[in-house]
Amino acid sequence: MGIWNTLSRDQYVGLAPWVWVQLESNQPPGPFPFIGGVAPEVVASLHEAHSLFLACVETAISDVFSRRSELGDPRTRVRLEDAYAELVNSRRQLSQHITARRQPDGQFHWSHPFDPTKSATVVNTGLRIFNAVKRQAIPVAFERPMGPLVGKFLGMLDGTQQAGAIQTIAATAGRDGERLLTQLMEMFVHYECLAPAARPSIRTHWLEHTQDRDTIHLGHAALMYRQRDQFLLFDPWLLPWFAESNVPSLWVSLLPKPAAIFLTHDHDDHVDPRTLLHVPKDVPIVIPSRRNRKKFFYDYLPLLRELGFSHIIELAHGETWNFDGGAVVSVPFYGEDPCDLEMPRNCYLVTDRGQNVLVHADSGPTNSGRSAIKEGIIQQLVQKYGPISLVLASQQQLQEIRSYAAHAPLSHPGLWLEVGENGYLTNSYLSELCATAQARLFVSYATGGADWYPDHLSFMFSHRNPARTALLTANWEAPEKLKDLLSPHDCGYHRAQALDLFRTADDGLVQVSSAAEALSPMPLYRLDHDEPAFMKRERSSP
Repeated sequence: MGIWNTLSRDQYVGLAPWVWVQLESNQPPGPFPFIGGVAPEVVASLHEAHSLFLACVETAISDVFSRRSELGDPRTRVRLEDAYAELVNSRRQLSQHITARRQPDGQFHWSHPFDPTKSATVVNTGLRIFNAVKRQAIPVAFERPMGPLVGKFLGMLDGTQQAGAIQTIAATAGRDGERLLTQLMEMFVHYECLAPAARPSIRTHWLEHTQDRDTIHLGHAALMYRQRDQFLLFDPWLLPWFAESNVPSLWVSLLPKPAAIFLTHDHDDHVDPRTLLHVPKDVPIVIPSRRNRKKFFYDYLPLLRELGFSHIIELAHGETWNFDGGAVVSVPFYGEDPCDLEMPRNCYLVTDRGQNVLVHADSGPTNSGRSAIKEGIIQQLVQKYGPISLVLASQQQLQEIRSYAAHAPLSHPGLWLEVGENGYLTNSYLSELCATAQARLFVSYATGGADWYPDHLSFMFSHRNPARTALLTANWEAPEKLKDLLSPHDCGYHRAQALDLFRTADDGLVQVSSAAEALSPMPLYRLDHDEPAFMKRERSSP
């Protein structure tokens, strides 16, 4: 009997929220997957040069801390540049891609070729099924690359499709595709990865517990905006149950299918391949546009196509994704760029029948002081669309030595001992942002906000480790003091937790409530399923 005959055709089938799939490649991804504007072999040389030279940089840093050298001594930069040039020119594999030399006039020349048609891509040759409850990781190899097909198939396993429809997709995938998808379904059944249901209730439940034009925080930088009876999803970094912690978490199958997904920028906590692999692939996904590039850009297209997306929209600054009654506007994103690569990134303004919400994410002043305020962007938005009642932004105040920044190899080596901003949003900047936007509520988000996120990252803060938070933020302006700066502008302050709900009243004030009681992971799961057997066992054990 085939696996499809064991499933009732009218039964709704989805992966259990503690099960997920990750695509895998048998080739190293390279130092900067999906960085575009420069050929992969050039990137490899830049990365190798930085890796070989890093010990010298660390010695220079140690000399500063041991007070054998002064911070900012211009002679240190000259020595750094000359030693880098010596390294590059002593190795043919580096000098064929990198030019580094001291010129007769004393200026240091550093360059490498750019190519706007090139990027570093990844082709997956297999996958791995993870079952957190059973602590299993099951590998599956592809006979040929089939990442997009797998992505589309997984997107149907969100609990909203009946087994008959899923079988039809497998049967029409071609001979090799049908064999692979049938194999996957057999493994899902064998390893108890599925959570079948008689009906799908998730969407109805979310509609019952939210209202038109509500904004819901899903944790970290993930937001959902309800527009009439549809939902817009921003920067979804969602987690399967027990992937990073011992508590149930919001996962794809516990959310209503979005009408569109919007990505702000290229960092992993905003573009999460694991989350995106599991969302339905007929959903349009909106990304920053290559038309805003200067030299480097993040090449979203091959990544998203490999995950199975086909409706990919590049939204350039000032352009809109329209819906009935309003639009999502692409807004320039500044900062969080310690090495000044200036890759295209977006913030988003949701303008909906007179109500405006700014998804500001991690954007802030650049190393040179440019920002959405200094460039007049926020002023133009208010003039065109009206006051922005709700502003959601990070309060991180990160600075770092550029040599340790993620993209340091792509930047000038003479700057590696300088400090760059990596999302440096001071209270004065955020106060000016809200005053310019005429905001009624500032929401601090994108630094965790839920117990299911990992708490070892430099930008994540949790009540579970106050000593760590005290160490990381010891030299920050106290984030809570932003309240005092906002008060004269008639703007409130709120630090977001997952499932906080923001609703604008008729008088323009933004009300805050928690939807956690109705929309937490476990109540959502119980809508269509019995309590998981492993949780029953835990409660019954002495």
